[in-house]
Amino acid sequence: MNALGEIWIQLSNNGSYGFLLLVILNQTIYFILLGSKSKRSEKYKFAVDNEVKYLKRTANFFSVAIFFLLFSEISNSLGDRYQMLLIFVALMAFMFAFMIAYGFNMYLQFYYPFVLEKRLKSIRFSKLKSSSGNYMKLLNELEEDEFMSDEMIALEEDSKADFDVWVDEVSDEKIIHKYDISDKALVCPACNFRTLKERKEKVLKDASEFEEGLVEKFYQCTYCNHKESKQLKLISWSKKRELENI
Repeated sequence: MNALGEIWIQLSNNGSYGFLLLVILNQTIYFILLGSKSKRSEKYKFAVDNEVKYLKRTANFFSVAIFFLLFSEISNSLGDRYQMLLIFVALMAFMFAFMIAYGFNMYLQFYYPFVLEKRLKSIRFSKLKSSSGNYMKLLNELEEDEFMSDEMIALEEDSKADFDVWVDEVSDEKIIHKYDISDKALVCPACNFRTLKERKEKVLKDASEFEEGLVEKFYQCTYCNHKESKQLKLISWSKKRELENI
């Protein structure tokens, strides 16, 4: 193999190592940023908003690393003949890398939401201690209403937020965590995957200063294509202003 061919192979090897380093760096940055969040509600929101994005970036970096690695290995095995088959070698390496990238993206789109759901539950429902050092009790939906304001209850009913109320039964200390769920996918009743997403909405009755309105929201499953619609109340303008100040 001539010197130019060896240079190309070495560059491909360096490229694969470089992108593998980006894989490690990207995931390390994510876990550092996640660990820097002091409140579990902040960790929860950061994981919801960013975990899949970072994993997709990692998958893409890894696929490019595989492309360079395969290109260098196939070229090295062909010896001097690789120059005559350069396009073929590049195409073969690209096809394998593309298949890996596609597989990762399918995994992240259809299966990883369940993995993420378990991680979110571990963040949200792990044991919590009060300032007195006692383990706190997480109240159920009926018990927590006693400690929530009307505005909080309205946010839950409107599927804009969810609240967890923790109580120290010894010291009576109370902690309320707010979780934004407005952009979260729903569980599809047809395939049971958390892939039911809102596509559009139609206002049936406009809200006014003191009266509620009505909106019909249309959902579609990104996995099985199931479609459905739901009618939800629109809060009054005055109530909306109150909620924005929470």
